[in-house]
Amino acid sequence: RSDRTGQLSPSEVMAQPSPSTDEARPSATEGPDDPAPSTALQKEAPSIRPIGASSIHRICSGQVVLDLAGAVKELVENALDAGATNIEVRLRDHGQESVEVVDNGCGVKSDDLAMMTKKYATSKIRDFGDLDGLASFGFRGEALSSLCALSDLSVATRTADDDAGTRVEYDAEGNVRSRGVVARAVGTTVTVQNVFVRLPVRRKELARNVKREYGKLLNVLQAYALVAPETRIVCSHQGRGKNAPRQTALNTQGGGSLRAAVATVFGHKTSSAMLEVREDLGEGCGARLAGMVSKASPGCGRGAGDRQFFFVNGRPVDLPKAARVCNETYRQYNQTTSGTPFPCVVLDFRLPTDAYDVNVTPDKRKVLLHGESKVLAGFRAALEKIWSPSRYTYAVAAAGAADGSETTRDDAIGARDAIAGGPSAATPALLPSLARVKREREEDDDGMVVAQPVDVKREPAEDRVRGSAAASAWESFGMGAPSTTNLPTN
Repeated sequence: RSDRTGQLSPSEVMAQPSPSTDEARPSATEGPDDPAPSTALQKEAPSIRPIGASSIHRICSGQVVLDLAGAVKELVENALDAGATNIEVRLRDHGQESVEVVDNGCGVKSDDLAMMTKKYATSKIRDFGDLDGLASFGFRGEALSSLCALSDLSVATRTADDDAGTRVEYDAEGNVRSRGVVARAVGTTVTVQNVFVRLPVRRKELARNVKREYGKLLNVLQAYALVAPETRIVCSHQGRGKNAPRQTALNTQGGGSLRAAVATVFGHKTSSAMLEVREDLGEGCGARLAGMVSKASPGCGRGAGDRQFFFVNGRPVDLPKAARVCNETYRQYNQTTSGTPFPCVVLDFRLPTDAYDVNVTPDKRKVLLHGESKVLAGFRAALEKIWSPSRYTYAVAAAGAADGSETTRDDAIGARDAIAGGPSAATPALLPSLARVKREREEDDDGMVVAQPVDVKREPAEDRVRGSAAASAWESFGMGAPSTTNLPTN
């Protein structure tokens, strides 16, 4: 404590901490407003050096081929670009052990075998301007080079001018390791063994989810089977071991018919529930739409959108906005509780080659449309044109003919005209049939209003039924024959 004079006592003076030498003596170079110097060691700025060519090759290759399905996609596209009409994909252990793609295309010239696996070497384009008129699947020259860096690659090929085939093995850098002569027909066989062997993490991920990756691979092959119906595509799988049986997972006939390809890939039931589409999307965008979609009838759709394939000039792409427009329009005209709110879709947007940009992502699945809003508006209008008739079409289950014979389509059309004209025009010969009636009212010459019955059972218009008598046509719905009633007129 201090005494009354404010002076500290000797004991308090001894207890006060003494300032350190650094605090008591400020630096001569330190100003009064300068912060205190940091005690941490200053790191030296790292120097910038170029990455080695080998490391660049491995890094970039992992971005071009992302998964097993991507590897098969690149090989199938090369076969289609070579003009192949028969493509066979052979897998061992779901593709973990090896993937082999065999085609009957034009083959590769002997002089081009060394350059074929080099980075950015291609026969598809020569400069950037060629992208405006691109008509092939590939154009970057990265696929085979990337597969060399990620797996063990070998190629056997022969052209029509060669007397025998040539088999070449490549190293990780894409250089020729060995070369020999083999017996082979015109075409190319590309064998990829131990995919992702040089990327341990991705290799383990493939082994852990091999069944899922195998399913993605089949989905990719289905897309190319649908967009190239003139090409026969076969995919077979063999399990582990030399004596394991080989099973066929996909086998298209290659007859050139889209409906036949849909029936082969998805089954006859799905094919019969789809309509063929050929529509113009308007003058503003210069695009056309071709393919097949599900009918807007109960039971014709699916509970999930797993069978929706979109293409741009024959290239499988992802068009999420077009898929959303398609699903929304389908639900408007197929309001059902059967749990099938998604249509099956196989649609190809045929655009001018300079109206879209495919050089966006390495796998070329994302496409930028220059006039996207016009294309989507025309797409919605085309879908409404296709599906709108089913919204106001009803199947009238009428009785069959008196002799028990089945009604015909001509009878159905005649009955429709008779019903539209009122009861006086409905003769017993025309009533026993299937008729399409619309929700409408018509006035006769006397100002009488004939109210058409609308409480009918909604069924596909193609169904035909048998009955017992013509007079029971209206009684089959629990109602009497239509009658005229005097209604007030304005």
